[in-house]
Formats: sequence, C-alpha cells, structure tokens
Amino acid sequence: IRARKAVIAATGGFAANAKMCGLHDPRLEHLGTSNLPSATGEVLKYMINLGAETVGMDYIQCVINRPSDMKKYYPMSIFVDYFIFVNWEGKRFISEDAPRDQLCDAFLKQTKEQAFSIMDAKGFEVHCTQGRVGDLLQSGVDAGEIVKADTIEALADKMGVPRDAVKQSVDAYNASVESKKDALGRDASMLTRKIEAAPFYATRFAMARHHTMGGVLINARAQVIDRDGEVIPGLYAAGEVTGGVHGNNRVGGNGIADAFTFGLIAGRNAVK
Repeated sequence: IRARKAVIAATGGFAANAKMCGLHDPRLEHLGTSNLPSATGEVLKYMINLGAETVGMDYIQCVINRPSDMKKYYPMSIFVDYFIFVNWEGKRFISEDAPRDQLCDAFLKQTKEQAFSIMDAKGFEVHCTQGRVGDLLQSGVDAGEIVKADTIEALADKMGVPRDAVKQSVDAYNASVESKKDALGRDASMLTRKIEAAPFYATRFAMARHHTMGGVLINARAQVIDRDGEVIPGLYAAGEVTGGVHGNNRVGGNGIADAFTFGLIAGRNAVK
C-alpha cells in the first residue's frame, strides 16, 4: 500500500532476531527469546535504509527464562523476598533484587550461563497463588523439572550441585535475614524471609532476549529523524521500534506506557 501523507511504524523490537541482536551484543545471539516470534526488526531495517538515525541498538534487555533443555519456564522468581539464586557450584553470585541488566551480566558469567532458584514451602505456596502459576509449578514438580526435597542437602543432590556449598549458601542467606546485611548487597527490605520450611524446591533458569531499547531516533512529535538530524517527512514511529526512550534498561511495564504515549502522539500528528 502506497501511503501518500504519513506512515506510522509501530512494529515492535527485534529481540526475536538472533543475528541482529548478535550484531550489537555477540553474547546474546545464541540465547532464546521471550518476545513474540514476530519481533524480528524488518521495518526497523527499512527505516535505516531510508536514512533513519538509530540510538542504543546494543541496549538489549534479557529476562529470566528456561534453559534450552527444559520444556517449560517455571516462574519461581516472582517474589524476591522468598528465594535465592545459586550457580552450578552451589554458590550465590548476585543480589537477587539487582536490575535486569546486572542479572543478565551475572548469569552469562556462570557455568552453563545458568542458575537455580531455591525456595522453601512458604515461598512455593506464595508463588502458586499467582493466577495459573500454581498449576504450572505443580506440572514442573510432576515432570521433574522442579526438584523437591525435605532437606537442603537432599535438594542439592537432586539439583546435581555440591550439597555443602548449597547448605552454606542457604545458611548464610538466613543469617543475613537476621542481621539485615547481605554480603552481595541485597536490600534490607528484601531480607525478610528465611528459607527454612520443608519441603524445599529448586528449578533452573537461563537468560532470554526480551526487549530491545534501541531503535530509530524520534523527536517529541514522534517524527523519525535521519542521520543528518533532519525529519524524514511523513514518517512517524512509536513503541519498541524506537530508541532513546528507556535508556539502557527498561523498567518493567514502561514499554506499555511508551507505546501508548508515542502511539497517541504519532497518530495525532500523522492525522494533521
């Protein structure tokens, strides 16, 4: 369709385009994605070919997801105050309340680029109260992708990690709950729940490409700007296809505010 007056690009990001993500951050090319399979960035490339300026293309946000050898992703990391992460060596390696970019960097440095979430019966019960998560988590227990045991040592054996290290990690975390001081910098407000009530649960996580903060440069009217700093006549953009809105790390939920705000601005100005 040949538009004569205005075009609005609102086609989302490129997190599902492994090659395009790898071009800007080679560490991420081999990861999976939690974004829509349609988030492949073709329209972004068309705009670049028209001369559009881009910004922040290497700002690619990852989130916790399933490793490639697991059938499902089990959300045992919703409530930070109920779990800890340990690596294949059985040790904590990151403050669990860290921003997503820091979590991603830390995960990618671990053995197999993976980590386990560990929680007790109380934490598991709280996570099961979220919508249909309870059925999903129970299916993970039934499938053996969530391991369950009556002691931390037995849990470690089922995880396939050193039992002494896991026990030390849990004990040290429980001590930090009492002291309100965590060696990894977890905020005191997230040090409220010990991991002590049997049975105990664990599942594995890996990172997945989720949201791309980079894209075409727009102005306050949602007009696309070219590499000379000039407006490309008749071309508007809104949402994840644009860059420069979120900086280097999008806050969860703000993608919706971005799309609604600049979608409305683009629509109004295109009509004019």
